[in-house]
Amino acid sequence: MRRLMVCVLALAFMSGQVAAEKSPKTAFFLSLLVPGLGELYAGSKTRAAGFMGAEAFTWIAYVSWRGKGNDIKAEFRTFADQNWDESSYRAWQTYNASQPESQQYFETETLPSKGGDTQQYYELIGKYAQFVYGWDDVTSSFTTDNMSVQSSLRLQYETRRNDSNKYLKRASVITGLAVLNRIASAIHASAYTRSLQKKTDPSIWIDITPVDVNGRSKVELKTRF
Repeated sequence: MRRLMVCVLALAFMSGQVAAEKSPKTAFFLSLLVPGLGELYAGSKTRAAGFMGAEAFTWIAYVSWRGKGNDIKAEFRTFADQNWDESSYRAWQTYNASQPESQQYFETETLPSKGGDTQQYYELIGKYAQFVYGWDDVTSSFTTDNMSVQSSLRLQYETRRNDSNKYLKRASVITGLAVLNRIASAIHASAYTRSLQKKTDPSIWIDITPVDVNGRSKVELKTRF
């Protein structure tokens, strides 16, 4: 009986040691740090490759789309500097203010300084008809009906500005997907490691049956590794 108890205690200790070898918590934080690392820690190279591949794809896409967006941004801002003149807009603004109030164009926006609010400055001059007389190809006499005034330069500018925004928005979305991939990998790594513990942990049980089929007393210690 003493030998039986020693065996039971030894196997119980081994069970605890095996469970401690692969920690779900460790797997979770490894994958939170680098997607797939927790799966690799748990011994699943295929699953690790999937999450790591997704991580690599998202960051390659992010760098590519953000780079394109910023390149186009620099391009359309240079285009505006060459083709939009604030002094022309201010001249029209003076003309507009000199008209009877009932005939004035209602200005909804205030143009910030280029250095004070750069992003807003470059957005407003292309987005609103209020600033159309600043574009170099608008050579007709001033009117207060800015909505009807056409400028091909303004149209080109807005097309490129929209292209830039499209790529920058994609880059922003891809960062969200990268975060989701990281969280998904962490949760999966933890759950996967826990499932391995259940499959591989040694188990011990004692089968005590008064007699076997031959009428003899029976005590068995059963284990699984």
